[in-house]
Amino acid sequence: MNGRHLPAAATATLLGAAGALAAHLAGAGPAAALPAGAGIGLLVWTTQLVTDRATGRPGAGSGRLPGSGSGRKGNGPGGTEPPADARRWLERASAAAGKLDRHRHDSTDSTLTEALTAAVVFVRGAADELRARAEAVRVIDAAAEGTDHEALRGDQRRLEAEAGTLPRGAVREAKETSARAIGERAASLERLAGLREVLMATLESTVLRLEAAADRGSLLVSLHAAGDAAIGTADLTFLEQELEAVQAGLDRLDEISRSLHDTGTSPGEAE
Repeated sequence: MNGRHLPAAATATLLGAAGALAAHLAGAGPAAALPAGAGIGLLVWTTQLVTDRATGRPGAGSGRLPGSGSGRKGNGPGGTEPPADARRWLERASAAAGKLDRHRHDSTDSTLTEALTAAVVFVRGAADELRARAEAVRVIDAAAEGTDHEALRGDQRRLEAEAGTLPRGAVREAKETSARAIGERAASLERLAGLREVLMATLESTVLRLEAAADRGSLLVSLHAAGDAAIGTADLTFLEQELEAVQAGLDRLDEISRSLHDTGTSPGEAE
């Protein structure tokens, strides 16, 4: 299955499972409940495929930073670990995926297990995507490493002042050119710093959504174990909403990565 349709597949499976479970609770036997759920899932899946083709939605690999690979692989041999503040959130994302997987194993209902299996596949893929996107944080830090922003601005002001005291000529033009170059460099670092803040905030919110999805899975299993399957059926919708929020966060991180690429900074340049 193409990775670009993983969220749609997970959503279709979740909705299919919800439909099957709802039909079962309504009194339909397994023979009728499962086809009902499958029909819902197939409808959602087909609609997503048609919409993607009609709108020309870019694949998951578009806009990736040079050298970042498919974006769904973690750091391989020789890879560089992300900064500590990003690594903390990546660890929480992995823990959320593991928690949801444990809930899946605890489920004793086949339909609920199917829904949680789809959610686990999506969440694990999202955790891998977050690790790939966190590479942008390392790139930004590497680009700014060893650079004193205030010192740059100080040099810019000094050169501008010196140029202002000189008569027109080659020396003044050289100082003005140097001042502009330093100013552009400082402005670039300021843009990178702003991108880092947005990236980290988005990374944080996306991981929190992953954790919320894992909590939804825990609630579903607990409700089913308590015999309150009707509430569990309704809660499948909330689980789906959390997964959709995770996907929105991944899309935003992809946009930020493209913004970083537009600044002219790439992993190769930041080494």
